[in-house]
Amino acid sequence: MLVQDRILAEIEAVLQKITIVNISGESGTGKTSFALYLVSQLLQNEEYCIWINASEPFPKRRLEIMYKNHQRQLKEKLSQFFVAPSKVFPTIDDQSTFLRDLYSNGFPFPPSTRFIVIDNISHHLRFSVSQLNEINKRILLLDNFYNSELLPLILHCSREKIVLILIHEVSFNVKLQKTIPFFHTLYKRMKGLNIFLKQFKPTKKRVMELALGDQMKSYKFKIKGSGFEFW
Repeated sequence: MLVQDRILAEIEAVLQKITIVNISGESGTGKTSFALYLVSQLLQNEEYCIWINASEPFPKRRLEIMYKNHQRQLKEKLSQFFVAPSKVFPTIDDQSTFLRDLYSNGFPFPPSTRFIVIDNISHHLRFSVSQLNEINKRILLLDNFYNSELLPLILHCSREKIVLILIHEVSFNVKLQKTIPFFHTLYKRMKGLNIFLKQFKPTKKRVMELALGDQMKSYKFKIKGSGFEFW
């Protein structure tokens, strides 16, 4: 069995037990590409993914490149992605309204929805927090985001057995001396599969870390036209 097939099988097994996946990494490490690769590989016939253009547009061209030698599969895969909204959210208020609609039955879920991808969950929140000078206002904004928008969506996905994939921006934590997901204290409350992508410059070496609880696995990887290659 190829390493990438084994990794996909391991992730598939984990997703039978949990419904949250966090994908984080610096810009250019392949977060969106990996989410697209993972979902397209794991979707079965008549299963669907809702891809939310929070701050990044759906990477249709990337999917077309992945399946350029398999046009029939490409057509099938494209039909399994429901992209919303048609353009990225201009503000955090627009994003908040949409997320509330998702878990309040205001959004028409396709039958057999298996995945929801939010790309990315950090951008608008990060900008809004940067506009606030008072610590208590920042804390209130973060708490409202988690309790009023994210947590209800997480619970909805848990009830419906939908895997929620959150793509995160990262920042360097001086105290910890390492790069971590933006607002990691907010997201660490969630018990899920954490996938961290790293790129070491100038060597272009890339590493993916899979963490679930106290267990951690690490793989080198390369982004290819057809997807991801691991070893």
